[in-house]
Amino acid sequence: MNRVIKILFLALLLTGVSFAKFVAVLETVADSKDILTLSERQYLTNMLREQAVQELPAELNFTIMTRENIMMMLPPGKSIEDCEGSCLAETGKNIAADYVAQARIGKVGSNISISAELYETAGSKLVASFNGLGADVDALMEVIKTKSPEFFRKARGGATGIVRTGFDGAGNQTFVVNVTTNPQGAALSIDGRPVRQCTATPCQVMVDAGEHRFVAVLDHHEDAEGLFTISGDGQEVSLDLVPRYGTLTLDLAFPAGGTYEELKIKVDGELVPAANKVLMDPGTRSVEIAHRCYSPVSFKVGVFRDKEEVFKESLKPLMGGLSLKARFASGEERSLSVLVNGEKVGMTPFTGSVPVCAKIAVVDDAGEHPLDVKIEQGQVAQFEYVEPAKETAVADAVAIQPEVDSPQPGESVPTNVEQPEKSSHLGLKITFGVASLLGFGAAIAGEIGAKHFRDKEPDDETSYKNRLDTIDGFEKMRGAGLILGGVGLVAFGLTFVF
Repeated sequence: MNRVIKILFLALLLTGVSFAKFVAVLETVADSKDILTLSERQYLTNMLREQAVQELPAELNFTIMTRENIMMMLPPGKSIEDCEGSCLAETGKNIAADYVAQARIGKVGSNISISAELYETAGSKLVASFNGLGADVDALMEVIKTKSPEFFRKARGGATGIVRTGFDGAGNQTFVVNVTTNPQGAALSIDGRPVRQCTATPCQVMVDAGEHRFVAVLDHHEDAEGLFTISGDGQEVSLDLVPRYGTLTLDLAFPAGGTYEELKIKVDGELVPAANKVLMDPGTRSVEIAHRCYSPVSFKVGVFRDKEEVFKESLKPLMGGLSLKARFASGEERSLSVLVNGEKVGMTPFTGSVPVCAKIAVVDDAGEHPLDVKIEQGQVAQFEYVEPAKETAVADAVAIQPEVDSPQPGESVPTNVEQPEKSSHLGLKITFGVASLLGFGAAIAGEIGAKHFRDKEPDDETSYKNRLDTIDGFEKMRGAGLILGGVGLVAFGLTFVF
């Protein structure tokens, strides 16, 4: 009858839930019967089985076998307490379990030890294990609570599925947790798994309800970890990281110009942020320093925790060749001072070696003129500076003219004295300007006088004749004034042309 029940149970396992994975938690065994009582060992087994149910839920296609299922599947004459050690994986196969786990109790000095193993039965492969010590059974219970969650999660592997949250009580809920570290910027892992949403703290993550191990990792710091029981949204998880680094201070001289931010610094072959202070893990480190303007430098340094090492060096500039000429705008060669990084190095035409990142300029009477010339290591750059063309010919010809006395009567003007090409005609301008004003003034006065006498009634024949003569005089005055004013105005304008 027992055989028939076993066959039916196997058929149920293989057909009813063909994709489920079965996990068997066997009874906890002890090296000596007097270490713990049977009921205490059974209680520890029940705790392990309860943790397996929480970490390997049915929603992920796991089935945790009960004590009764296991006993029914055992071979004839075999007790559940007899399954231990090397026979665990074989026993798992006999009871059709995909995974089998068991804990063992022993004595270490005055303490009680517990060790647990989880096997994958198909390949007799040890998947997970943990160990712990305690003074009594209560201490062992704490070990199980702390270490068994991650222990059973190892059985998940690539298992996927939908786990309901918020429907079956707080035990299956997921909450939003705020994670911070001191200092910031640490990468986070929970229960041994990196959290992709939190590669740099602070961050917010979704975490299942229950107890979880949080670990924060940051370069040059000790890993910080802690156990936190997650029970609600907005819970704060904070971890402090202890520094574990030494400092390399770079005291560099840049004779041809440059800054620390332009450096490329590698430590043990890895590029690190450019700065004059570099944090390093303790040990002997290989350092490489490169700059586009200088020869590379490499050295080894012994780094100690909380200690500072100083590397002092004047960087050696990379050199190139320069061939520099200068000429006037007319094409004639000229000699100018050549400046390299503000220091005079010669005169044009100049040929010599200069730093590849140097600032090059020439100097003439007008001042310093920077040159846009590119120097490359091991190459000779050809460059010619040409004097800029003047803006106007008049500006180039401005000069102080010699004073020449007016010739006396009978004297000839010396021909060896350069005469101005043009005269300002100041006297003529004044004369013609005054004539123009007088002419137009007379014209206006004539017009006013003529109008006055036209509007006046004569008293007799004599006064009538006099009125006509007066009007005629004013009209002549107006005509002459217009002529004089017009000629004066034209002449005044011509003095600006000639």
